[in-house]
Amino acid sequence: MRIDKYWVLSILAFGITLSIGIGGYFLTYWFSKKFFLEYSIENALNYVEVSAVAVGSKSRAEEIEKILERAPYIEKVELRELPVNSPYEIKKELLFPDGRLPVVIHLDKELIEEKASRLARSVATTITLLTAAFLAIYLIAIRLLYLEPLHKIRRDVDKIYRGILKKIPIYGKDEFGRIRESINMMIDSIKERDERAEIISQFIQLLTVGKGFNGEFIELMRRVLKISETDGVIIGIKSSPQENTIKINLITQKDEKELTREINQLEGIEPYILEIEREIETNKKSLLSKEERKLGIEYIYGMPLTVFSEILGYVIFFRKKDKPLKEENKKFIKNVAKSIAVAVEIKHLINNLEKQLKREKELFDKVLKSLIRGIEIRDSYTRGHSERVAYFSKRIAQEMGLSEEEVNKIYTAALLHDIGKIGIPDSILLKPGRLTEREYEIIKLHPILSYELLKNLDFLEGALDGIKYHHERWDGSGYPEGLKGEEIPLSARIIAVADSFDAMTSERIYRKAREKREAVKEIKRLSGKAYDPKVVENALHILLNEEPPKPEEEYLEDEIIREIEERRLDYFLRDPLTGVFNRNALELAYTIAKERFRKLAGIVVDIVKLREINIKEGWERGDELLKKVTAEIHRRIPNVITVRYSGDNFLIFTSRKNLEEAAKRIKEIEGELSVNLRVLTIGEIKEVEKLKKELTEIEFEGRPPANVNVKIL
Repeated sequence: MRIDKYWVLSILAFGITLSIGIGGYFLTYWFSKKFFLEYSIENALNYVEVSAVAVGSKSRAEEIEKILERAPYIEKVELRELPVNSPYEIKKELLFPDGRLPVVIHLDKELIEEKASRLARSVATTITLLTAAFLAIYLIAIRLLYLEPLHKIRRDVDKIYRGILKKIPIYGKDEFGRIRESINMMIDSIKERDERAEIISQFIQLLTVGKGFNGEFIELMRRVLKISETDGVIIGIKSSPQENTIKINLITQKDEKELTREINQLEGIEPYILEIEREIETNKKSLLSKEERKLGIEYIYGMPLTVFSEILGYVIFFRKKDKPLKEENKKFIKNVAKSIAVAVEIKHLINNLEKQLKREKELFDKVLKSLIRGIEIRDSYTRGHSERVAYFSKRIAQEMGLSEEEVNKIYTAALLHDIGKIGIPDSILLKPGRLTEREYEIIKLHPILSYELLKNLDFLEGALDGIKYHHERWDGSGYPEGLKGEEIPLSARIIAVADSFDAMTSERIYRKAREKREAVKEIKRLSGKAYDPKVVENALHILLNEEPPKPEEEYLEDEIIREIEERRLDYFLRDPLTGVFNRNALELAYTIAKERFRKLAGIVVDIVKLREINIKEGWERGDELLKKVTAEIHRRIPNVITVRYSGDNFLIFTSRKNLEEAAKRIKEIEGELSVNLRVLTIGEIKEVEKLKKELTEIEFEGRPPANVNVKIL
């Protein structure tokens, strides 16, 4: 049985009961003993007086002694002058006509103490039983009223943790009922989020394999309408970038319609979106055509479908009541639109590819590289990646003595191994931080997407296995099918080694590339686990000593590529209001700061009472203050690295040498901007995890953590 707080409380209650019983016994014993002693003394004295009166003469003292020794509580009587040495001895002098008579009475100590003990036991037992009964009732009440409901909630939450997203029953309207209502709301939110992610995933799989707007797509789009709380959608897709015709699909919960028109024949909101080439949200009926008004449209949220700045069509969601969409629904619709746009572009690319290959077989390599450019433009990290992987894969295959035909198939497969990434949403593909479990599952689709995109191309027959299975691992831990050992096609085993090596040795803005020797050492370490030992044996000296040739044509300069990468990184890691790093970028900022400053220190800046300013003067005033404070900090200390890790708190990385001076300059901002700043200095920063804990304590406790080198300025 697990010892929890309830059992600790029960043991404590038992101890309290026992203590009360023991204490009650001794206390009662003391009082009752005192009471019986006083009573015995008073009783004995009364007997002495009575017996003296009865006898009436000193000469008859023996009679007095006999009378008193028969009295209760008296053990013996002595008729002489004696000293009294105990509370159980009473000295009395009797006055008779014939003289005075001294009397010493010895009380029965054992009898008095026995009576006191008996009474004390009775009282202590009663108190103990009453206390035990009360505490037992109290503990049972706690268990029934609080612990049992909490245990039920914990069991229900455990089911949710295991992925059983089933609503839990609600009992009553007390605090536990409210907790269960909150849990059910959380379950609804998780289900909706999962359903949104699932729909995006299904769009990727459905559209990228070229099935088009079939019945499956229509049902999927109706789920989108339900989740986004819209009544219908109009999707217009250009037949091709060069042609002037557009295919239109109108989908509602009860109906669907399909027609084809010339672009110059479009009326209403559709040509308007194509003309302005941007997202639109409106309730203006003047923009609608007669046909659109017949649909009862009162509100519109639409956007052009674009890929690489090329407009491929449009998507228009509408409602039959004039009520704007929630922001989360707008974001969802944007992701759906991006998936459709990417799918259409892929279909166009595939169509163009097939036409070109039919016309000119000699353009084979160039067409393949054009596809690769599509991925590389979308994600600059992959620039040259496919060509380098193809080079290393080809050389490893040659080293292993494979035929020229097999070598060429492996080379082609390596060139196209990542083409499926074009179907992965930007929010996942370009995310610089750690992916969620759901996002990683979507990323793992890219080998299958690559395979599905290319499987119908006859000239790629023999190269598809290398594309589909290049993420399988020798020990069976890979994907998509968990193949093991020689179950994995040889082409995929070769590409896996080349792909991993190039990934390790490629630099990204938020992490440095590994040295070749370090990467080769890692490949060797994973031989027999992730990689085929025979492939690794033939690959090591090639990976270490050979350099892939540079691409014949450079389509973008390094500076532009880096700027694109930085801008994409800003989307994830920059605070949009102040332009500094956001909370998610704390580790990145720490890494950059460690390289910039030899001895790293930090300054925590808190805009005091910003919440009150927002309430009294408005959010715009608060935002303006945040921007001004940030700008002043960078103007006064230009070389620092700043992170906004909560609403009104900033962490500024600087060197220990300049720490005090930098903090004083920040403090000077108070007077100029009429703002109250709380400035704390962290004299030494060595570990980012420890820093996170310190920042959390400062943020929530409002004071520096104990035993840390933090100073309030």
